[in-house]
Amino acid sequence: MMKTITPVWHCNFSHEIHLLCLNLNRYKVLSVDTEFPGFLRDTPRDAPAAILYDDLKFNVDNTNIIQLGITLMDDHGDIGPTWEFNFKFDLEKETHVQSSIEFLKKSGLDFQKIKQDGIPMNVFVMNFLKILAMHRNLKWVTFHGTYDLAHVLKLFTCETLLPNTARDFAAKASSFFNKLVDLKLAAKYSEGLKDVEVGLAKLSRILHVRRLGEAHNAGSDSLLTAQVYAKMMDHIGDGSLEGILYGLEDVRIGRMYKPRFVIRLPHPYPHPYPMPVQLGPCATYTMSFIPQIPVHQHGGNYVAPMEPQPCYFMPLPHVMM
Repeated sequence: MMKTITPVWHCNFSHEIHLLCLNLNRYKVLSVDTEFPGFLRDTPRDAPAAILYDDLKFNVDNTNIIQLGITLMDDHGDIGPTWEFNFKFDLEKETHVQSSIEFLKKSGLDFQKIKQDGIPMNVFVMNFLKILAMHRNLKWVTFHGTYDLAHVLKLFTCETLLPNTARDFAAKASSFFNKLVDLKLAAKYSEGLKDVEVGLAKLSRILHVRRLGEAHNAGSDSLLTAQVYAKMMDHIGDGSLEGILYGLEDVRIGRMYKPRFVIRLPHPYPHPYPMPVQLGPCATYTMSFIPQIPVHQHGGNYVAPMEPQPCYFMPLPHVMM
């Protein structure tokens, strides 16, 4: 398939978001990149994780996303379509760093068109979350994706503020990003690249990957990230780095790291007859045995602690999340 990058504006959004949904039937890996209006607060190199997250929260809380690039891939590294979603962004109203805006203008971003023809965020979120509800078993790929994922999480949740701690951030992000790979972190632990600081452009040159489009445009960067991932995927390892973002390495994102939930049961505990149950993003299962997951009884409630597995299979008549 010839690689192309499709710009998405308000006028063609409905058509392109429908195509993205259809393509997710084949492609289950999403490479993502964002463009945003700069860093209001710079983080010192090698700052501790608490400072890094505090600065991340401050910057993302006070700015909004400009572009989101999404490139689709399959599990074998075959690359599908790329979309570049342009959000409505008015420089006269939005908080921004002027030097960053000038840099993006030099990279080709047309802020007058973005102001006039950009996609309203609520329109994007309403449609995209419907797609995520239909296609749950997706993998997300980023390069140095801490800010990318933070801006996308803020967009998805329609909230103005990120959670107060990195741990709470990871728990909330896990609701949307079931599987996640950060290629900058993977490069950090790759043979020949250990202790070498590489950006996306340098890593692509090392791997002999050619860019399509202009750098610092979300569509082009997401496609380049996908191409780099296709080269690296056989060498990333056993999945031990999955769910960890470069710089936020003390927390892990993914569906296996869900916060606890409460299951309300009639009292006493009912007989274990087979019955279907659906928990969170998991499929419906029919079980015919007493659950082996440890629970703690408090009155008529059973509280299941967080467990490192994707689903909780329990033959219960009613589940509250």
